[in-house]
This record gives sequence, structure tokens and C-alpha cells, in this order.
Amino acid sequence: MRFQKFTFIYLLLSILAVGAFFSFSSNPPNGRSGAPGDGLCTDCHSPSNPLGLDGELTLTGFPTAVAPGQTYSISVVVRNDNGIAQRNGFQAVILDESNNNIGDITTSGGNPTTETSGNGREYVEHNPAIDFADNEVEWTFDWTAPDGNVGEEVTLYIASIVGNGGSGNSNDLFLQDNFTTIIDEAVATDDLEGIAKINVFPNPARDFFTLELEGPISENVNIRLMSATGQLVYVQKDLSLTSKTEIPVANLADGIYFLQINGETATTVRRVVVAK
Repeated sequence: MRFQKFTFIYLLLSILAVGAFFSFSSNPPNGRSGAPGDGLCTDCHSPSNPLGLDGELTLTGFPTAVAPGQTYSISVVVRNDNGIAQRNGFQAVILDESNNNIGDITTSGGNPTTETSGNGREYVEHNPAIDFADNEVEWTFDWTAPDGNVGEEVTLYIASIVGNGGSGNSNDLFLQDNFTTIIDEAVATDDLEGIAKINVFPNPARDFFTLELEGPISENVNIRLMSATGQLVYVQKDLSLTSKTEIPVANLADGIYFLQINGETATTVRRVVVAK
């Protein structure tokens, strides 16, 4: 009798685990994006990954500066190059500096979809998870920046599961990242280097690099240094076009960074390498 009781409990737990897996692969619970105040996919999935799944998450269409009221088409691509994984799901949210929802996310085709939680956050997420094709899954959605909030930093938080397709919600690979932009009053379209002389040295840089500006006009510029993943690491505003500015990089990890120089009517981007 005791054996039958234990067998029943084991079967019940197994059914519940499998049911949870298929439920969340259809549509995840809100608040698993990894954003401040949110949980993670690992609240439900075990990321032990004994099968050695690999995965890489990249995001495009979310530039380092956005214009008020403008709509941006965002693409999330998840790759599983070793081909072991079966399916992929994700959840993302876009928040302002106070970690409140900002802008509006829209989708088409039903997958991904959007859901708004009780705290007002709008999530975009799989509905359902989909199988890898040629070792890749792509998710697309649109985000419209608010009409105001000029100067506000905006961060997109995203979490994703590279799933083995079996073992319930265990043995998966967990991916997480975030990307930051800023709302500009006007995103310039002209090339700043057509009206100003710009030097960046030394490049590669170890402790700091110098930005030298020289131009025939009196407008000031704002500069932002971004990592290759879109993380904002340095900001300075209202530099004149007759200035030399030292930008510290000693505390940054080695790698490629992008220096965005924005004027009132023109902009340019320089590639900077940090190597210690």
C-alpha cells in the first residue's frame, strides 16, 4: 500500500512538472525578464545544462539614441550553433530610469505577443516557444518611443531559454542581457565630420582616450560611449567644437566601444578599442 502511495505521488509530481513545462513554453508568466523587480526564467527552469547546449542572443533595431514618437522595429535572434537544442522562448520589457514602463510595444502575427502585468509593465514574449530552424530563432516586434521624456535613459531587459525539448523544465540554457538607449530631442541625420574635425587618440586606449573637436560653428555636442552590446558606459554634455576632452576607460573591460558624438544638426560615431 505504501509503495502504491509513493508511486502515485511520484507520478503526480512528474505530471505537474511536465504540465508546467508545456504551460510556460506556450506562454511564460509575467515578470521573468530579469529587469529590476522582476524574476528570471530560472524561477521555473533549471539551467543545469548537462547536455552542453550553447546559445547566443543578439538584438538589432534598438539604436543608442531614439527620437520622441518614433517607432523602431526590433529583432531578437537566438542561435544554438551546436544544434542540440530544440526550441526557444523569451520575454522582454522596456523601462525608464525609474524602472517604470515606457513607450508602447506592438506585435503582429500573434507570436510574439504582449501582456501587461498588474504593475503596469508591458511584456513582449513568446506565445508559444518555437523550434530552432537552421540553429536559429528570430523574434520581431515594434517599440514606439514616448512623445516626451527627452534626455531619459531607456533600457530593454531580455531573458531567454534555449530548451532541450524534453526533461520537463530542467536541463536548459538560460540567456540574459540588457540594452540602453536615450531619448534625444532630435536625432541628427547629417554627418558631423563633414563640418568638424574630429580626432580620437590613442586608439586602442588603456587608461583614457582624448576626443579632440575643431569646427567652424559654435554649436555644442553631447557624447556617449556605448559597449558593443549597447550598454551606456559614459556620458558628457555640452562640449564645444573647440575642445579636448579626456574620457576615462581604465575601469572598462577590454573590447570594442562606440563613441557617439551628437550635435544639434549632425552626428557621427567613432569606434574605440579598449586594450590593457
